[in-house]
Amino acid sequence: MIEQAMIKVPVALRKRLDAAPDAPLLIATFGLLLLMILVFSFTAENFFSLSVLRNILTQTSIYIILGVGLTIVLTVGEIDISMGSIIGLAATVLGMTVITWGYPIGVGLLATFIVGVFCGFMNGFLTAVVRVPSIIVTLGTLTFFRGLAYLLGGSTVMVEFPPFLVWIGSGSLVGIPVPIWIAFIAVLWGYLFLKHTRIGQHLTAVGGNGEAARLAGINTRICKIIAFLIMGVMSALATIIIVARMDASQSVMGKGIELQVLAAVVLGGTSLFGGRGVILGSLLGALILSILQTGLLLSGVVHFWQLIAVGGLLIAVVAVRISREPAEGKT
Repeated sequence: MIEQAMIKVPVALRKRLDAAPDAPLLIATFGLLLLMILVFSFTAENFFSLSVLRNILTQTSIYIILGVGLTIVLTVGEIDISMGSIIGLAATVLGMTVITWGYPIGVGLLATFIVGVFCGFMNGFLTAVVRVPSIIVTLGTLTFFRGLAYLLGGSTVMVEFPPFLVWIGSGSLVGIPVPIWIAFIAVLWGYLFLKHTRIGQHLTAVGGNGEAARLAGINTRICKIIAFLIMGVMSALATIIIVARMDASQSVMGKGIELQVLAAVVLGGTSLFGGRGVILGSLLGALILSILQTGLLLSGVVHFWQLIAVGGLLIAVVAVRISREPAEGKT
């Protein structure tokens, strides 16, 4: 009886793992998160204070939202490094629409999402239809969108937005900051979209084997365009939160944010070669990065070493991911 029980447990566990292939990655990432929290609880003063935890979660909401979009793009086998410039352009348009031209906040928010959709469609069209590699496309649009932002807004800082927008950045619902609610909704939507919708499954199939997906009747071009459109919408949503939190808009906003988002997504287990997107992992990865930065700051580590730590983590994570997926990277 004992031997039968010892056999049944691993078999049952194996079946559960087969049904949830992302579970080992999520467990490992969650373990790293707990380890980091444990370390900083001893080295960082007031790390467990309510204000610090609230600030970490609120700041992380931006990376989480962008991480959902980038996870979907990576799942389809592409990459987008232009999100920071999309934020800069969208923030400039939001500021000009509401502050410079005096339109209602609803018009400004609509204009922000239009910018995100336009930028996402441009990236998707050039990648899927013109067939330029996405790394080249988004490297080019990173400069192009930022240039448009500077052309429209220059170095002007636009401030004093309507109360509703400010509430989005600093307000609360049942004691929880609004940005955290928005990030939670984005994660829930992203998870359901990738795992439980036909379009999400098609995106995963295209990222896993594009030719096989095409032969199965899946429109690979449309799938890629959809992925980049989602990235554009998530960039616009992140823009609104950034502008709302700062109560200011400037063309330089979002600069350099793409590296941290990429690190969070890859750390969370999403494949660099397509075919596997782990939305919950991206959430954990974003939390790890925010806790790392906040913990180092509270521990008295100077800003330069914080940059080195984040950059080193990015390099290490990407190296580990590539070393574990050599076969996929060659297909």
